[in-house]
Parts: sequence; structure tokens; C-alpha cells
Amino acid sequence: MPEFDADAVDPTLRLLYQSGVGISPSGIAANLQHRMNDPPSRTAVLNAVRELSEGRYIRSISDVESCYIITDHGRDYVETEIDDEAMGFVD
Repeated sequence: MPEFDADAVDPTLRLLYQSGVGISPSGIAANLQHRMNDPPSRTAVLNAVRELSEGRYIRSISDVESCYIITDHGRDYVETEIDDEAMGFVD
């Protein structure tokens, strides 16, 4: 995993992993704001999305609007590296 803010990366990956749908960076930030006691800032989420996309953990599903889904690589990372009790895990 590249070096970046895990406080934004792990919840972003977890949210995309669990949702199974494309979500915009603003939508990711809004969902984390709603679900977490101490959510990452919108800027941190935007940076996480950029880095995760560059690392091929997530990918854009549309050229018109920025919506992202998790890739197989990202899914493997969540399943093996992120604790089930980590922030961002949605029951």
C-alpha cells in the first residue's frame, strides 16, 4: 500500500468494498461524515481517492462524472489487510 493517510484510505476502501456501487468522492466523504465519529476531511478523502486510483485499488466507472468502484486488487487488500473492526466498517 502506498504511503498516505490511513484515516481516509481505509474507510474509503471499506465503504466502496461494502457498497458494491460507484460513488463520487463527495458521496464517499458525505457517507463517512454520517457514519464515523471522527471522519476524515473532504480534502483527505479526495487525496485518498486520487492515491487509491493511482495504485489501482479503485477505478473510475465513468468519463463524464467521477464515480469510483473498488477493483479486485482493492478488494483483496480489504479482505486481507483491513481489520473487520476498522473505522468505516458498516454493519
